[in-house]
Amino acid sequence: MAEGDNRSTNLLAAETASLEEQLQGWGEVMLMADKVLRWERAWFPPAIMVTFLLLLPGLNQHGIILKYIGMAKREINKLLKQKEKKNE
Repeated sequence: MAEGDNRSTNLLAAETASLEEQLQGWGEVMLMADKVLRWERAWFPPAIMVTFLLLLPGLNQHGIILKYIGMAKREINKLLKQKEKKNE
């Protein structure tokens, strides 16, 4: 039993080390994303807007924008119907 436990412990340690190595590069990305989300620099909001505008044609091409517009319309219609029922 002890040998099996030792082997599974070693396997778990190896998998953990491998995962840690794979995720190490993402640490810097996450730190930068955190800084952007907190708007630590004055130029972050305009940079985000320019990036979004560059992505807009691609999002439209794949129908993503229309999908979310449709979802928003359905939600607005639901709210309007609920308001009408409430007023009756």
